[in-house]
Amino acid sequence: MASNSSSTLFSAAWDATIIPRANFYIVTPSESMFAHVRDVPDYVTQSLPFWFVLMFLEYVTAHLLGKRTARLNDTFSSLAAGSIQQISKVLLFGFELKVYSHIYENYRVVDLSWDSLWLWWLCVFAYDLGYYWAHRAGHEINFLWAAHQVHHSSECYNLSTALRQSMLQGVFFWVFYTPLALLIPPSVFKAHAQFNLIYQFWIHTELVDSLGPLEWVMNTPSHHRVHHGRNPYCLDKNYAAVFIIWDRMFGTFAAERRDKPIAYGLVYPVDFWNPIKAQLFYYQAIFANAWNRQGILVKLQSLVRGPGWAPATEAAEDLPEVQYPVKPFNRNLPLLFVPYILVHFVALQGLYRRLMSDQSMETLPRWLGASYAIYSLSAVGMLFDHKWYAPVCEILRLLLVLVGSAPAVVAVTGMPSNLFFPAEFQLAGQAVFTVSLLFWSSILARQFHGSGPFWQTAESKKIQ
Repeated sequence: MASNSSSTLFSAAWDATIIPRANFYIVTPSESMFAHVRDVPDYVTQSLPFWFVLMFLEYVTAHLLGKRTARLNDTFSSLAAGSIQQISKVLLFGFELKVYSHIYENYRVVDLSWDSLWLWWLCVFAYDLGYYWAHRAGHEINFLWAAHQVHHSSECYNLSTALRQSMLQGVFFWVFYTPLALLIPPSVFKAHAQFNLIYQFWIHTELVDSLGPLEWVMNTPSHHRVHHGRNPYCLDKNYAAVFIIWDRMFGTFAAERRDKPIAYGLVYPVDFWNPIKAQLFYYQAIFANAWNRQGILVKLQSLVRGPGWAPATEAAEDLPEVQYPVKPFNRNLPLLFVPYILVHFVALQGLYRRLMSDQSMETLPRWLGASYAIYSLSAVGMLFDHKWYAPVCEILRLLLVLVGSAPAVVAVTGMPSNLFFPAEFQLAGQAVFTVSLLFWSSILARQFHGSGPFWQTAESKKIQ
């Protein structure tokens, strides 16, 4: 009897830890195989609280060790990019998985049982191999790099960097997984696509050193630090997601060196925090570069060759040297903005959860809510970028919510009454946004009356 009780307790405890375990790919086939796509849990969204706890613990640990691994402006930029990437799925209606399912339903070459043990293991390695080639292409093909560079734009390397994702990368990268649709059912594919993604969260840290023998087989923080470096020996190395064996097999592996610290970020670091600009600026650069070159073939090569490619008629561009000590780009805001940014970011996360979870929401309010969330993140980025018009954009953002959540507007437009705030927090949310509106209106008035820009206050301490 006691044995049965202990077994039951262990089983319940094991089941309760599915999300932390899934983040390290420690899952069993029996608990992660599903007959239908609709039955596959949203492991990514369920991992968010776990990720925020780990980010907090990483920050505290780094502080206790005397290390500076995170800055608020950089962390915001990473979280904003991750939010935009997830919100873009609302706008794309699960485009990638729908294409995969269409190929499977119409062109699969064999029917394999979704609960097959060997199929589960096949998908573990097959998806990871597909990711290796998709990731490698994202570095070696210029128009794909235009999407993927978002993930590399941080000059910090911490757990929040893992969330700095591109909203357009999935639009292109799904092609590399289509061969799997000839064999692997969509439900199996969807589960492993998520496990493969969330495994990559924990390897974005400087606090974990070598993991011994695991370094030979698994992708680890040490290997992935190399991948994020802009030191010459780091470029185009260690593309792995879960298994580093692919890099060892295909000649793209590089071990972390101890002679000089790794400098993170793009070869030419960005000098802004606006998350929308971070998503799109490189497209403008590569298309302008292609437009200015002579000949159709050379123009096309500018898009499909690697970043920095030049025709034989032009001198090859030398990579800039990393200057030590590394001084990352930084702009500060007064400390009084910390609670403001945190409160409104939490409010945005609530909107995001409703957009992702409410399957009954009509298309129009879903699009409007997603567009508002993306605009909001961009508006906060303008604050960090010290744009003089940022208060105007912030006032507009606040007015959109106050007007859009007003009962009369909800009645006329048919918008969900809880789109911006849950029903139980409706009055509190409107009060916070009203006070915020008055706050920014006063700042804008002082700015126009010559009191100086909003980021210069009598307060001497700044957030970084």
